[in-house]
Amino acid sequence: MKNKFNLIPLGILVALATAQTCLAAKELKSGSFAVVKSKVEHTQGTTKSMAKEKESVDEKSVVDTGAASFAQMDFSDASVLRLGANTQFSFQPKERIIKLESGSIIMNVPPGNGGIMVDGGGVTGAVSGTTIMASRDAQGNFSFMVLEGSAGKVIARDGTITEIRPGQMATLAAAGGAANVVTVNLDAMRDISPLFAEFEATMPGNEKIQTVLDLQAEDIQTELGSLQGPVGVGLNGSSPALSGLSALSGLPVSAVLGSSNLLIGDPSTAAGAESGSGQNSTTLYVNEKSAPNDSRQASAKTIVASSLPSSSVGDTNTAAGGGADAAGTDTAAGGGATPDTQQPRTLQQPQTPVTPGLATPL
Repeated sequence: MKNKFNLIPLGILVALATAQTCLAAKELKSGSFAVVKSKVEHTQGTTKSMAKEKESVDEKSVVDTGAASFAQMDFSDASVLRLGANTQFSFQPKERIIKLESGSIIMNVPPGNGGIMVDGGGVTGAVSGTTIMASRDAQGNFSFMVLEGSAGKVIARDGTITEIRPGQMATLAAAGGAANVVTVNLDAMRDISPLFAEFEATMPGNEKIQTVLDLQAEDIQTELGSLQGPVGVGLNGSSPALSGLSALSGLPVSAVLGSSNLLIGDPSTAAGAESGSGQNSTTLYVNEKSAPNDSRQASAKTIVASSLPSSSVGDTNTAAGGGADAAGTDTAAGGGATPDTQQPRTLQQPQTPVTPGLATPL
């Protein structure tokens, strides 16, 4: 099978240059399938077969998941990668590049390994020692989100770099242009995303993700931010970011557009966000014990996820989808994890793009 990424685009060259200063970087050597659900195809060289658990995955591998199909790969450097439905993936071990042709992924990379880069077809997301999610849709739009740990970077085709902090998602449109950065309600995303819910084991990095969503809840409680839907943060029906949110959350684009709290935005726009979402807006966040004291709600404790399918809601005493990874870990925002003092304690606004050559190293 011919490698579609033989020519390394400018964005990846920039990312590689910034990553060269990382000490003791390890190769992303061969891994193995830890979980295979439904139709997962494994092409190794010119041989295609159905993937099997414990089967090795190396740099000659291309993995494709079908509809409602999922896979998890564990690598020798302790990194863990999960593939969502309708995803095609391959990787370059020495450069530590994940090549995402289509679909959605979540990956945890332990600190000190040299970071990871996700190539979305000429645009790139790069980060060091953290948990990330990424997606690429059929039109080539690329979204990259940092869930915890260090800040990440998205690199456009022209080499422009935009930094994103934990909790933020950046989208680079296939047509080009600057990155669109939004802040995602991690409590809702973790509870409803198939990349969490379809796996029995807890995703590595879960405790650090909990710390970030606790800080988000604190920002909402102190009115530094407010729960909003896409309309409230300026996303309309044609925004490429909607397909990214759809792929990562597992919800149809229409449900994402109609949601009322999948994102976090400026409290001053809260009223407009609600009226823009309409009467059929969908609440995706629920935890009666620790719901944010959002002044826009008549009663924050009455926030419910009744509009979600019953298979997604799980235990109604916890956040939509059981308030937990499938292993049962409590994931309620404000759920009691000790805040990490290294994390920002105020709602972070989208970052200004950095010109090529001025990027800080990973």
